[in-house]
Amino acid sequence: MKKVKTSLKGRKCNFPHCKHMLSIYNHETYCHVHLSQDIQGYKKKVHRI
Repeated sequence: MKKVKTSLKGRKCNFPHCKHMLSIYNHETYCHVHLSQDIQGYKKKVHRI
C-alpha cells in the first residue's frame, strides 16, 4: 500500500487576514478560496512594504 504524503497539521492560509486552517492534504500555502484568486498581484503589494 502506498503511503499518502501529508503536510503539518494546524497550518493557516498565508493570505492576509484569512483564518482558514489548511488540510494536511493541501500542500499549498493558501486555502482553496485564496488559491483561485489573483494572489500574485496581492503578494507583490505585500512584498513592497
